[in-house]
Amino acid sequence: MTCWETKCVLHALAALLVVSLVDCAGRKTRQDRHYQYGGRHRVTQACEESSCYPATGNLLIGREKKLSATSTCGMYGPERFCIVSHLKERKKCFKCNSKVPGEEHGIENIVSRAGSNRRRTWWQSENGVEQVSIRLDTEAEFHFTHLIITFRTFRPAALLIERSHDDGRTWKVYQYYAYNCAESFPGIPIGPRRNITDVTCESKYSAVEPSSGGEVIFRVLPPHIRIADPHSRDVQDLLKMTNLRINFTKLHTLGDNLLDSRREIKEKYYYAIYDMVVRGSCSCYGHASQCIADDDSLHNATRIPDMVYGKCQCTHNTMGLNCESCKPLYNDQQWQPASERDPNPCKLCNCNNHADRCHFDPAVWERSGRVSGGVCDDCRDNTMGISCETCLPFFYKDPQRDITDRYACQPCDCDPRGSLEEGVCDSHDDPAAGLVAGRCHCKSNVESRRCDRCKKGHYNFQATNPFGCQPCTCNELGTIGDGCNVWTGECTCKRNVVGRDCDKCMEFHWGLSQDDDGCKPCDCDPGGAYDNNCDIVTGQCRCRPNVQGRRCDQPETGYFIGNMDFMRYEAELARSSPGCQVLVREPFTGREP
Repeated sequence: MTCWETKCVLHALAALLVVSLVDCAGRKTRQDRHYQYGGRHRVTQACEESSCYPATGNLLIGREKKLSATSTCGMYGPERFCIVSHLKERKKCFKCNSKVPGEEHGIENIVSRAGSNRRRTWWQSENGVEQVSIRLDTEAEFHFTHLIITFRTFRPAALLIERSHDDGRTWKVYQYYAYNCAESFPGIPIGPRRNITDVTCESKYSAVEPSSGGEVIFRVLPPHIRIADPHSRDVQDLLKMTNLRINFTKLHTLGDNLLDSRREIKEKYYYAIYDMVVRGSCSCYGHASQCIADDDSLHNATRIPDMVYGKCQCTHNTMGLNCESCKPLYNDQQWQPASERDPNPCKLCNCNNHADRCHFDPAVWERSGRVSGGVCDDCRDNTMGISCETCLPFFYKDPQRDITDRYACQPCDCDPRGSLEEGVCDSHDDPAAGLVAGRCHCKSNVESRRCDRCKKGHYNFQATNPFGCQPCTCNELGTIGDGCNVWTGECTCKRNVVGRDCDKCMEFHWGLSQDDDGCKPCDCDPGGAYDNNCDIVTGQCRCRPNVQGRRCDQPETGYFIGNMDFMRYEAELARSSPGCQVLVREPFTGREP
């Protein structure tokens, strides 16, 4: 049980001690009917500094429509009844009729108010009906401390009191009362409770006398029982209540009904109650100083005097009918009831302005050293994380904006043809990890921030290519730079180099190398070589007979190259080649001597 519930226990104990006061003759004092709730001054304390508590009162006031009885006289027409205590008087019998004012005795009559004449109205059951239940259904959870029932007729020969704290889904018995416990409730322990969790049967409120004005008083926490652990779950379960049910199971009779079954005999045997008090307070766990109407359940927005409303006006960032939870964005630490020294307000989650809700996670709380346990829910603005502190995949944090900015996370904008992982990019800057915000993850042969171009030395940018681009096939010796045309793959050749891949020397050149021009001229000897073509690898020219050397500029062994005067040319011995035409020209005479 929480600290707040501990205080409720102590307050309830104080109240029960007050109502247990008796005079010397054993008669109950007037305080039996008007309980004084201990510690009520606390409701005026400021909620901001410590716990605060609503006032207590009769939970029946304002809940007449929430009361029900399984049997009420005169509901189906006039019904005669007689009063045993009136045997000496002239008029002993009367009529009960729900349709006639003054003769109706509905269950709402048991709700007494200050200043009302409690002896003029009452509830009454049908004649001779023994199994009758009275039930109160509240709209919220309350802390129930005690019950007082004042009867107009004999008190029941047997009854039991039950409560539910889950809106009537399950019920637990508080106490049995019977004139003969062994007969009415066999198997139930007889005598006063020894522990607060005991369920026993007592006879002190089941005697035949008095015939009118007798009371049944039930205390949730009997003052004679010492509560060893006020924090126990048992105490908490005893105090919590959403529904209360009083079951009458046996009528007191004079015995004449055993010999005579006439209807007239039953006319004096019925249950009748002047008033009933269900004392308690709305349960706010120390987070509210007053409660208000829950219009949806009470269907009444007008404040009813003396009514104990069930909807707490929560403070400390709490919410709910009973302030039993934190506001949607205030779950950074686990909800706790307020205490005398600490209001235990719910703590705001740090969601960086990107969420309206969060929840408490015990594992996160432990990992933080019990400092923060809030986990933001439904992060918006393309954020994610415990505190909406990181960007979603395919988004990155703009380095120029704070994470609290609505537009802090921007889309990656990667080129799908050259990016990996469907276009994911680095979510933030982290030099140590080599991350650059917004930089896409490129295929192996693609580069740039957006992965939208081939790396140098590559071409043919295609989405179907798992590498993005294919390598250029340029010969490095014959290529200028280290790339090729990014679309065609054609290389840029040096001056004396040709070919798509710049891998061949130009005509009349040889020896592809790292030289600036790529290849060297053949430079064949005009006299020793047939032409200026040479081998592209060795540079060897095509030499005439008896001539050797790369350039064909050296005679073979046994041969020499004669001087100009060694050469002889006889024109008349000359022969023309086939198809040659001899042109005879006249001597030129226009030149002066």
